[in-house]
Amino acid sequence: MHRPSSFTLLSLLLPILPAVAGETPSQPDVTLEETVVTATRFPVQRNMVPAHVTTIGREEIRESGAASVPELLRLQTGIHVMDMTGNGRNHVVDLRGFGESASTNTLVLVDGRRINQADLGGVDWLQIPLERIERIEILRGGSGGVLYGDNASGGVVNIITRTGTEKPVVEIKAQGGSHGAAATHLSVEGKTGSLSYALTGGLRSEDGYRDNSDNDLRNAGLSLRFQPTESFGIRFATGYQHDTTGLPSALKESDFAKGMTRTATVTPDDKTKTTDSFFHLTPELRFNGADRFSLDLSWRDREAETFSNFTGGQFTGETATHVWSISPRVQLHRSWDKIADHLTFGGDLHTDQEKIRNDSLFFGVRTQGDFSLRKANRGAYLHNEIHLPERWILTQGGRLDRAEFYFLPSTPERVVMDSQAYAFGVRHDLNDTNHLYVNLSRSFRYPLLDEQYSFFTNTVNTALKSQRSLEYQLGWQREFSPTLTGELSLFRVATRDEIFFDILSFNNANLDGQVQRDGVELELKKQFEHFSLTGHTTWTKAEIRTGSFDGKAFPGVPTFKSGATLKVFPTEAMTWELTGRYVGTRPFISDFGNSFGEQASYVVLDTGLRYQWSKVTGWIDVTNLTGREYAEYGVLGGFPTERAWFPSAERRFMVGASARF
Repeated sequence: MHRPSSFTLLSLLLPILPAVAGETPSQPDVTLEETVVTATRFPVQRNMVPAHVTTIGREEIRESGAASVPELLRLQTGIHVMDMTGNGRNHVVDLRGFGESASTNTLVLVDGRRINQADLGGVDWLQIPLERIERIEILRGGSGGVLYGDNASGGVVNIITRTGTEKPVVEIKAQGGSHGAAATHLSVEGKTGSLSYALTGGLRSEDGYRDNSDNDLRNAGLSLRFQPTESFGIRFATGYQHDTTGLPSALKESDFAKGMTRTATVTPDDKTKTTDSFFHLTPELRFNGADRFSLDLSWRDREAETFSNFTGGQFTGETATHVWSISPRVQLHRSWDKIADHLTFGGDLHTDQEKIRNDSLFFGVRTQGDFSLRKANRGAYLHNEIHLPERWILTQGGRLDRAEFYFLPSTPERVVMDSQAYAFGVRHDLNDTNHLYVNLSRSFRYPLLDEQYSFFTNTVNTALKSQRSLEYQLGWQREFSPTLTGELSLFRVATRDEIFFDILSFNNANLDGQVQRDGVELELKKQFEHFSLTGHTTWTKAEIRTGSFDGKAFPGVPTFKSGATLKVFPTEAMTWELTGRYVGTRPFISDFGNSFGEQASYVVLDTGLRYQWSKVTGWIDVTNLTGREYAEYGVLGGFPTERAWFPSAERRFMVGASARF
């Protein structure tokens, strides 16, 4: 049985790149001097972070052909992306091999504001249109747990939005393609005096590859930055989204045996409708030169209505989720002789409140629920970065955190969980082209509200414990030449009390064994005069140690994942791109006993062509170029239990154009 969200049934080996030297790049992909904020909550140079960090810039986003953030993340090292429904609405993004529990162990931020939901809906990726993004920062590993707290055991994805350009720019974008897909977007950005602004709005609709996978969405956003003096600035952002989406079911082996096609569904009436809005205000003050004080204030309101069928019954209901947070932080800079110290400290006050009305029919028994669930989270952290002579950088930090859960009606009505996180890192630059780092971190995650509440039986389970992870990470970055760079990362993550969904009891529980994840991540980037090559591969072994599933592979984690991208730019106006990704075999979701075989491996090729005429850009993109039949997401379901799949889309075309004035 697939895990439900709030009234939603969630339902190549690496090419060897030649070390050819000498060419001068015309369009360099990355540099190790990029600035990131994810690692310290204030801007720092990427080459000062003792961890595997990736940035995806604005131009790379423009040229990617991706329709959403998860599609951008697919080809990044060590990230496994699964599109469940095939319409871009329900993605699972997995960092560091968390598989089945990936959506609750990858923390996603927008300008530092967490957007992971308190329910099992995961991250609403469509809330973040690509047109609004300046860059994306990916911090792999659990060290983000010190600065951000809950949900960061696999890593942190921080999305930085645009705040305006020096000169006013208006951009109009329209595209359409397979399965009735159509989208339009308008953005206006610029600067007047001390005020920068970026206004965006868009419409999107598609019928979807499968029956009942249609999606209709509209959104709007506004970002403002007011900088009256060098020492004081304030940033404000707000957004609104409304969408209606069909929920195609997983197709079981017995469904295919009955003659159902890959595009069919057994839940033609399942739907979800959501309305989501937020405000985010961040004043920042600089003092004593480089010291800073910043205060994040945010509020979010999300309402959802869903009807869903499942094995043994159905449920209908409504949820209303209200989220607010306050996060003050300070960064101080001091230096003595050849030593520099950068100290960051702050706190987080975060509250999620969920009101649920649920009408459930579960194996012939009808129940109705009217519940109020609340999570009040408080945390304080400290992070210190010390620069020593001979190119040594030391980082260390700690966090104390408490979550109080309230359930009405329930006995008991209140549950308190305390957690701690810490991280220690060392980075050493052997020379200008050789860099080593090592990192040790402890992270945690609390149970979600919907993991404690059962939509099947309208009951609350207060016995769940928080999850703890300990990670070791070792990495090497190398610039072999001005046009060839590489990075190698080794990691081990040991997790206790991992929270999972038990398909036998229809409840969430803590695993009674430890999960150990060992992995190797390798990436290479090569730039030529008129083309570039990038490649990456990841090996991950995720195994349960001790307990009821001792020696079993963790569901949903492929042992091998690889990708490669060839980008050709024969002229300044034209770019052609070919990407390939390989995902290896992995156990079905919920198959902790490894009793149902493995999901098949697959290779998928995508391509795209772009041409720019003055201020107009046109493109054509083809995904799944060979029309392969495959499924990114496989799960156990039905009664009796059997294998089931959410089939992925076959060949798709998208044609579009944009104009900037």
